[in-house]
Amino acid sequence: MVTPESQVAFLTNLQRLLSEGRFVGTHKYALILSLADISIERGDDAGSELEISAKMIAEKFIYLYWRQTSPYIPKATDVAPAVLRQNVGKQAVTVGRICDVKSRLGDSLACAKSDREIWMSLVSQVASNVRDMPLWKLQTVGSEEFDFLYPNVGRGASITLRPGVATCFRKFYGLIGDIVRGAWVRYVRRYNRQLLGTTTDLSEFMFGSERSQLNSVRDALMDTGATRCFYCDKGLSEATAHVDHFVPWARYPVDLGHNFVLAHATCNSSKSDHIAAAEFLDKWVDRNLTLRGGLQEAFTVRGIFNDLPTSARVAQWVYSTTADVGGLTWTSSSMVPLEDRWQAAIDRLLATAG
Repeated sequence: MVTPESQVAFLTNLQRLLSEGRFVGTHKYALILSLADISIERGDDAGSELEISAKMIAEKFIYLYWRQTSPYIPKATDVAPAVLRQNVGKQAVTVGRICDVKSRLGDSLACAKSDREIWMSLVSQVASNVRDMPLWKLQTVGSEEFDFLYPNVGRGASITLRPGVATCFRKFYGLIGDIVRGAWVRYVRRYNRQLLGTTTDLSEFMFGSERSQLNSVRDALMDTGATRCFYCDKGLSEATAHVDHFVPWARYPVDLGHNFVLAHATCNSSKSDHIAAAEFLDKWVDRNLTLRGGLQEAFTVRGIFNDLPTSARVAQWVYSTTADVGGLTWTSSSMVPLEDRWQAAIDRLLATAG
């Protein structure tokens, strides 16, 4: 049980870390966001400890920095496009390693991950960077060791989040994401003034979704029989089908194949960033279990990330969070309380997906 007092202490300590800690680069921001993501995917709400390897963190680092290693194209015509600086001094080592892989394989993260030899080499290199720099230096404020997240032993290839920390990351995930991404954007803006000028779209460039894949997602879903709107059940064509994140991107900003559904533009717009009602959760679970093999194959051949167990755990988190606060869910006609049957649907998915 994580007490209200310990939750307040967690947020207070995190705020102190962000405001008083020494940030000579953006790796510490990436580390906090990585720990939050892994807590969603592998943690629980019971206050348990959570062991996290440097390689798990490294994969999250690659996802976070991949988009940011594309040259930023400034609005000013007299300034050449360039990769954003992420360090006070020379460019961050992780950024350089990702740029090297992109120069060989192109801009698609999915294609890079499909080349297992290159991908595992990149993960190993970034994991080494994680161990060398942010992992054992994150929790330092001035000369004080401030290890409220995990014991700061100073060495090793893994950490163990202290009891209650993963639960707090899960409970305050949206708030933490907004705070840390905002601090990251401010840091990058400070050290890229000439390149950025007065641009207002920096946050979208750094943390937006890789929208170029959505046509491939649409084709994959249609190939597996999705010819009707997921929400209103009326017919769809290739021209009218919009790709929707079932668990909204605003709640968990990771693109995973099994989380996508097809919908009409009006249904997609109406649902927006809302959590879908239990009736749609049942339908989503049925779809993913019935078509599991076909969906995985259709996503994989198109280079679309897919991991049904992770999608299931993310859905469990977002629906349990909604239930805990008595939140409302979306139907086509109104916002309604979340029905208790959501838990049975999630349990069914977890039991099969793993």
